[in-house]
Amino acid sequence: MAPAIRKPSCTTCSKRAQQHAPHHFERTRPNGQTLDVRGRPMADGGLVTIYTDISDRVASAEKEKLAQVVFNHTPAGIFVTDEAFAIISANPSASAMTGYPLEQLPNAQVFNFIDSTASWQQHELHTALKLHRAWRGEISIRRHNGSTFPASLRIKQVEDQISGLAHRYIWIFADITERKESEARMQHIAQHDPLTGLPNRLALLTRLGQLLPEARRHSWRIGIMFIDLDRFKTINDTLGHQVGDQLLREVATRLSAVTRETDFVARLGGDEFVIVLPGITSPADAALVASKVVNSLSTPIMAEEHELHTSPSIGISLFPDDGGDSHDVLKNADTAMYHAKSAGRNNYQFFAPNMNQVALERMDIERKLRRAISNQEFALQFQPQFDTASGMPTGVEALLRWHHPVDGVIAPDRFIPIAEETGLIVEIGDWVLHTACREVKRWIDHGLAPLRIAINVSARQLRRRDFCEIVAGVLAESGLPPELLELEITESSVMENPEEATLILTRLGRMGINLAIDDFGTGYSSLAYLKLFPIDRLKIDRSFVRDIEQDLNDRAIAFGTIALAHSLGLKVIAEGVETDDQLELLRSNGCDEVQGYLFSKPLHGPAAFSFLHTHRPGG
Repeated sequence: MAPAIRKPSCTTCSKRAQQHAPHHFERTRPNGQTLDVRGRPMADGGLVTIYTDISDRVASAEKEKLAQVVFNHTPAGIFVTDEAFAIISANPSASAMTGYPLEQLPNAQVFNFIDSTASWQQHELHTALKLHRAWRGEISIRRHNGSTFPASLRIKQVEDQISGLAHRYIWIFADITERKESEARMQHIAQHDPLTGLPNRLALLTRLGQLLPEARRHSWRIGIMFIDLDRFKTINDTLGHQVGDQLLREVATRLSAVTRETDFVARLGGDEFVIVLPGITSPADAALVASKVVNSLSTPIMAEEHELHTSPSIGISLFPDDGGDSHDVLKNADTAMYHAKSAGRNNYQFFAPNMNQVALERMDIERKLRRAISNQEFALQFQPQFDTASGMPTGVEALLRWHHPVDGVIAPDRFIPIAEETGLIVEIGDWVLHTACREVKRWIDHGLAPLRIAINVSARQLRRRDFCEIVAGVLAESGLPPELLELEITESSVMENPEEATLILTRLGRMGINLAIDDFGTGYSSLAYLKLFPIDRLKIDRSFVRDIEQDLNDRAIAFGTIALAHSLGLKVIAEGVETDDQLELLRSNGCDEVQGYLFSKPLHGPAAFSFLHTHRPGG
């Protein structure tokens, strides 16, 4: 800008000119431009004023000042290093994070602050900086006291403006301890069962994904144990989920106690657990652990003052013998577990290839069973029951039959256990109850003398809180008097929870309904509870009647049951009577009623009505 010569117009300038003093100040115009104003007095008293635009210089200084403020106050740690990675400067946050005084950081080698466990990243870092002039990742930084913390790190290379070569490196790092801890917590939650603390299904599959390839390389065997708790649903439904949860926690503790540190115990959900046994030498090793599991659960578990009894059904598969991947070995262990349940529970079974055929058949029956009611594939047959003294019919037992449109007749022993396991027995049982009561009421309406209808009730039906209301509704809908209905309940179903069963049976008895214990002698046979149950009849199982003529033990059990029942004021009915000798032995020893092929096979509704009509008094 060209200098301007003018007379001083202000008092200050006049004085400066008179005193031959320099004139110098900065002025900012309304448009933001910054001027450096310099004045020099002249001999004649005038003043030469020079205006210089210093906006860029002022802005640069402001930027440097702001950059220094950011550098000093940013929460991230910053190292500035030379091309040899010696620290030139560091900000206060870097000092605070590392614990080193700020004055000790310059000239220190930056790699001295990277934990030795992460030193492998140094080579990676050099390569990345050469290729990309930047690097980012996570490292472990060592503090002055020797401790370390995880940090995220970004490095930026700064080139010399003249040579274009690496001149400086800016290291920006942040403490990510909280993030890492949060990630670890989230990962633990994602891979662990919140109730028992055991690894969950996701963690199990992850672990198997690691173990199986390693076992394949080293020709190792791995045992997979699939464990299902017997009677857990009964406990959970009757005593509540809080008691069930305590039971599961204690089971988890016991399973962990009988396994090695190298073994892997997981909870899949519900009452299903899996134990992985890596590096076993033979099936006997898995059998040994399975025996320990059975023994560990043989003692009662206390939960909220309840003494709980449960037992494991264990299926075992071996890798690679029983499957080449996680899916196969787990599926086959699950299949073997179902065979353990079929074999009486509280035992273990090894997988065998033919088990898959049985499992497929079971799945096929379950699938067809779900459509059987809506497709009207079920029917009832009725087997008459007779008084041993008079020979007159006293009632009928309703028996369920399944006629599949393709497979034909499917035996009850094939589908009833599956219906029990899947819970379908509840819907099927309701259908049987409604259908049987309506049928017998129809017989009576058509002139048949009133007689009792006996209907089997499953354990699942009996556990329903509204079961008594359902029965009352069926009686009201059908019009059948309650004294003509007899519900047959197995020993095992009432002994699963005797206290609860007693309450339900008492309510049913007060409604005027007859109650019978079916298959007596094949279950728990708890005489202590038997005297408390409000029952009217004991039913001797056909397994004791079949060989009563030759087998003295069966005869003793049958006769003992009759004597016991009479001493308790109960009636006795024997099923499966097929010969005159069987009938005579039972009659001569006081058996009240009988049923079996000696009198009549099970009959469809119209045939049963006709048979009973002809055998009525005076018929």
